[in-house]
Amino acid sequence: MMATPRRTPPLRLALLVSLALLALAAPALYLAGRGGDGPASDPSGTGTGGSGEQLLVLAVFGPNVDEILVAPADDPSDRTAVARAEHAPGWGIHPAPEMAGALAAYTVLPPDARPERDSPAELWLLDVASGERARLARDADLLAAPVLARDGTVVVYRTSSGSEQSLVRVDVASRTRRVLYTASTPFGLFPVAVTPAGDLLFSQISGAGTGLHAVSLQGGEPRALLRASPHVARDWRLSPDGSALSYIAPVPLAERVVHRLHVATLAGGEAIRPASSAGVAATEQYGPVWRPGGGAITVGREAAASAATGALTLTLDGSAGPTELAAPAAGFDVPLGWSPDGRTLAARSFDGRNSADPGMEELTLIDASGARRAVRARSQVVFLGWWTDE
Repeated sequence: MMATPRRTPPLRLALLVSLALLALAAPALYLAGRGGDGPASDPSGTGTGGSGEQLLVLAVFGPNVDEILVAPADDPSDRTAVARAEHAPGWGIHPAPEMAGALAAYTVLPPDARPERDSPAELWLLDVASGERARLARDADLLAAPVLARDGTVVVYRTSSGSEQSLVRVDVASRTRRVLYTASTPFGLFPVAVTPAGDLLFSQISGAGTGLHAVSLQGGEPRALLRASPHVARDWRLSPDGSALSYIAPVPLAERVVHRLHVATLAGGEAIRPASSAGVAATEQYGPVWRPGGGAITVGREAAASAATGALTLTLDGSAGPTELAAPAAGFDVPLGWSPDGRTLAARSFDGRNSADPGMEELTLIDASGARRAVRARSQVVFLGWWTDE
């Protein structure tokens, strides 16, 4: 892997590294912040005096400093800067997969760090409503994204020392830290999500594949929930109600091995498939994200030999067949997240055919009504999440 991953498209990094059992190591991206160590304001993330507008939160890379901005979903060029972020040359943040209200968590190599993948990173919390930042830890592993509880009260991150890895809880209000689980492994532990019941879900990769486990945020012994795959499972997302998980795992189909969407309930670890997936072509799939209501999942898919493909929305109960979103002019889309009102999907759009040949990338907003809007900037752009300015 390159020492300065900015030159390589994030999906290309993620997919290549996943084949080497480090699927969640990419992308090493954006955001640091120069704020002091004081607590972030408004842990509820509601802000004050807002408009109720759905705002895209993004970062634009600079060699040493990134800009963090917000923009309305219907006009991503109308941007407001909320923070500046310093980082080690050529490196940046690894954000949590979801925000909590106005809060975003991320790891980053500080400006004076040795610019290597195994250098200790800092864990930060950013409040986009106020622009305030809080440094929560200095011993984070850059290659594992942190996870932020949806109520904004807890962040979980990974530390590594040789082959020993630990998952650490940080209480946002008190700054207290607690090690929840430690394992000696040549593969990896990855925090997945915090459930409404107060459990940390995490995946553990081994020579036998990927297992999903749970451990209480109060500590205790972990519980095995699911053998997700005999291979590497990745791109985990918790359903809106916290009852199920979606993820991507390789399966043999049509004389090839492709990564496909899987869904599992948390009650008993029962594996299910979206009811409307019957008849969907046996192609590579990417980046499943839940619709806000929780009854459907949107997933990207590789381009056909002679045409671009749009992402598909699949229902879980079979109430409707697959729905295709507007396709790019060429290539394919990798979903990142729906806006809270369910009207706009943020996605990475690639002009190549698939993960083996992704081509060039840009961040794109796709309306459920069919419109597509590219999010362009002077350099690489990363999606942090959506924020409703209430």
